This record gives sequence, structure tokens and C-alpha cells, in this order.
Amino acid sequence: MTDAEFDETSDGNAHNAGGIFDGFSGFVTPSPQDWKSVLAGGTVVVDTNVLLNLYRYNNDARSAFLSVFNTLGSRLWVPNQVMSEFWRNRESAIEDPRKQLDQSKDALRDDLGKLIDKLRTWANRVSLNRQEVVSLEMRLSDSLEEVIGLMEEVVDRSGLGMERDTSKDRVIAELTGLLAGKVGQPMARADHDAAIALGKQRIAAQIPPGYMDKKKDSRGDNSEVGDYLVWHQLKLEAKRRGGDFVFVTGDHKEDWWRIRHNMPIGPRNELTEEFLAESTGRLFMLKPEQFLVLAREHLQVDVSEVSVQNVEMVDARSDAEEEEVIGAWNYILLADLIRALRVQAPVQEAVIFRAVENGGFVSRDEVYEIGGYEPGRMLKGFTRPIARISQDVAVDVGFTRFDQDVLTPVYDEMKAGFGRADGFKVSATLQASLEKARTVLDGEAPES
Repeated sequence: MTDAEFDETSDGNAHNAGGIFDGFSGFVTPSPQDWKSVLAGGTVVVDTNVLLNLYRYNNDARSAFLSVFNTLGSRLWVPNQVMSEFWRNRESAIEDPRKQLDQSKDALRDDLGKLIDKLRTWANRVSLNRQEVVSLEMRLSDSLEEVIGLMEEVVDRSGLGMERDTSKDRVIAELTGLLAGKVGQPMARADHDAAIALGKQRIAAQIPPGYMDKKKDSRGDNSEVGDYLVWHQLKLEAKRRGGDFVFVTGDHKEDWWRIRHNMPIGPRNELTEEFLAESTGRLFMLKPEQFLVLAREHLQVDVSEVSVQNVEMVDARSDAEEEEVIGAWNYILLADLIRALRVQAPVQEAVIFRAVENGGFVSRDEVYEIGGYEPGRMLKGFTRPIARISQDVAVDVGFTRFDQDVLTPVYDEMKAGFGRADGFKVSATLQASLEKARTVLDGEAPES
């Protein structure tokens, strides 16, 4: 407990009388005047998720945030830990819009196969000739491709020229100016090491914030204490600057917030009391969408309701993903997968390694050959056993899921089979590990 010790006289009676909020400042509901005061004169601190989600918001929401940052001027501050996490996760955030698009395209194309199956069932019942059936299938396929093209245009319009090359990334260009002189300095090595050790002690004792990230300790990179480091650096800056602070975060977990009916309603009382004990101001906390609404009201920044809704939607999805522990494949884990496939789905195992031998791709015809399948058999659901066993392997080692699928379907613009996969591919990044996994398995002693 970091609060000051409870002061008592020798006879056990309280030395000084207090009021109902003494020791319970986190339960005070801020008034409209409080919000006006802290936004107009206090220090605003943004969490990592706020900066990363600039890559995920639509153009209007992104512009609204950048306008607010500009209005705040020197009252905007970013802990060094936040900046460290931003750079560590930036490329994943850049990939996210395209990744979401690709997943949606795959799902739509998979569903097209189901629609065509239903169309063919109907065509058989009404004895429609083959030429008419093909024409209808083509129209379904063409309509889907038109929709996918429009989806790609939306992503391209909102992409802001996001590039791994920081000199071409417009988000970086904006933040470079807006955050100049507003990022905390890195802690001295000894102080940083001490903070990490204290953060781990607090996690073990479930002292907020950060104990909800305990499961990240399996990564071995001290990422489980990231939230505590942000909090520690925020307190140091508050002690240096003085005054009220508002922390804007998309993290909705209970080690930051008081939760009621699954909704965050204010900072944890332990945090507000710790802040009061170590600084001269009050702590306020806001979710990103709340921050935009109050900035519109008290800072006169132009913020549309559509932007607010977009921020709320993106933050909800990002917060859910933050709960995941996403793992990377290695040859040991791939050996576990292949070992199970040899028993449960040997055709899928053979297809994976045919793809590896081919440089990453196995054709639909080769899959039929390997499986000894009859012509016309659907390959829908072919990768399902691989996905199921992959999930089992992930859970066994403490991951939510792996960062990529071992075998994925390939479509050639719907030309072959109206939504049916033209083949399957294995990522180039997995091929060497798969070969090593096979070598390990082939060298194992047979079971007696």
C-alpha cells in the first residue's frame, strides 16, 4: 500500500477527524466545472492505445484527435513507456486495416461457396440447364468482386499513406510536430530496473494498475509491468509539474477503472489516493470517446458524432484484442501440430509438406491427388482440422492464438470454381520451421 499510514494516537483514536471523501477520492463524481478546469488548465496524458489507434480510426476521427492534441499545446504529455510501446507495436497497427480487410474478403468468398451450393440445389430442383446455372453463378461471383473492390477503395482512402518508412507515414509526420518536447525522458537504468521489480511485486499483490496483465509474464520481456511503468512515470511528471492530470486510455480493465455493469465509471480509488499522496493535484481518467466529447464542449474543437462513434467502436475492438496473448510458431510447436495431424488428419499434413516442397503453394489438383478424392468433391472446411489443432497447441502453451495460420486457401479472383479455393499456401516464414519440425518427428523413436 503506498498511501500514508493511518495516523492514530496512542489510545487508538483517530488523531484528526475527516470527511466522507477523505481516503475515498476516487468515488467523487467530477462536475462539469471540474472537467472544464482540467481540460483548460491541466495536463493531458495519453496511453499507447490512443496513439496506435490513430492508424485504425477513420479520417474524421483521426483528424479530431490531432486537432485536440494541437489545441492542448504544452499541456499534452506522453510517458516514455507509452512511446516505447508505440514504436514496438506500430507496424502491427499499420497492418491492421489491411489484415481486417483480407479476413473479411476471405470470409465473404467462403460464404459465396455456400451460396453457390444453395443455388445449385435450387437449379437441380427446377431442372435449370447448365448454361443458365453457370450464368447465375458468374453474376453472384461478379457482384461479390464488385463489393470487395469497393471495400478495398474504402481502406485505401482511409489509409493516409501509412508506410513502414517513417518518412512517408503521414501519422508520424503529424505526431512529430505535435509531440515535439512532450515525450518523457527515459528513466535511468537503475531507476528503471527498480520500477520493474516494484511493478512485479505489485502484480503479485494485485495492487493496481497492471495486475490484469500478469499472464504476459510468459513472454519473458517484462511486458506485464508496462501499465505500471506508465503509471509510475505519470506520477513522477505530476510531482514535477503539479496540478491536475487527466489520463486518456482505451484500456477498460478493472486494474485501472471502477467497473459497474461491465462499464468503467471512474478511476480505481487506490489510484486516485496514490496520486493525491504523491502530487499536488487530482487524477481524472477518460475513455477516448469521452475525451473527444468533452474536448468538443470545453476546447471548442470540431468533433462530429460519427467520429465519436468510430472511436468507440475501434477502441472496443482494440481493447478486446489486447486481452489476447498472440504467439509465434517455432519448430517445437509446429512439431506438436504435425504430430497430431499425422493421427487425426494425415491428408492435411501431406498437403502442408507438398506446399513446402513446392516453395509454398499446393494446387487444388494436387490436393485431390494426395487425398484420393473423387472429382467434384468440395474442399470447404479442408483447413478446419489444422485450425482446431493449432488452437489446442496455443492454449497448451498459454497463448490465445498464433499470429498466422499454417495453411491458408488461395483464390485467383474467383476464376476457378466460383468461390472454391484454387489451392493452398504455406507462409514463407514457416517453411524452414516446418522442415525442421518434420526432421525432429522423423527422428523420434516409434511408440511401443
